[in-house]
Amino acid sequence: MRRSLRTISITAGIAGAVFLGGSPPTAIAAPVRSSPAPPPSPAPAPGSERSAARGEARLENRGPSSSRDARSASAYCVFQTYGDYVHVSSSAFEASGHGWWLNGNCSATLAVVTVQLQQYYSDGVWRNAGAPGSQTVRSGGGAGNRATGRAACVNGGLTGWRSVVDVDLVGLADDPGKLYTPSRNIYCRR
Repeated sequence: MRRSLRTISITAGIAGAVFLGGSPPTAIAAPVRSSPAPPPSPAPAPGSERSAARGEARLENRGPSSSRDARSASAYCVFQTYGDYVHVSSSAFEASGHGWWLNGNCSATLAVVTVQLQQYYSDGVWRNAGAPGSQTVRSGGGAGNRATGRAACVNGGLTGWRSVVDVDLVGLADDPGKLYTPSRNIYCRR
């Protein structure tokens, strides 16, 4: 009986408050704290396709035809910068990209070729991955005549990769152009 009297008195109190224009007590919500956005992480690059085929990209560069002609803007030589698409190395679980050059009419016989791999992140930014590979090589490319950039894979997540290839002619000034190879999504995440 005690229980039913208590229930009746609570119900009557609420009904009286409503009838007299009051409102039943309401709970006040605690302010919602937004958690900080997660840090950017490696991600697949939009518009890139995973490709088993190994392709290459090319950029035409210019430099003076000889060190004596460096002051004359009309005396340029031409060479091309080449790079293959970043791929998973056949010898280790790492991303790998190569760079080389092809002489057009320059008096230089050697160039320092540098390859820096870059990984795509979820915030839309390309970030350097691994240490740049640098090699002084003759024109033409091929095994032993190119530079290699490498970055170890920590897992097999699908991720966007590209390489930045820079060729600096030995003994000649050249333009600051760098080749950015097309992005490729491969199963390697650093």
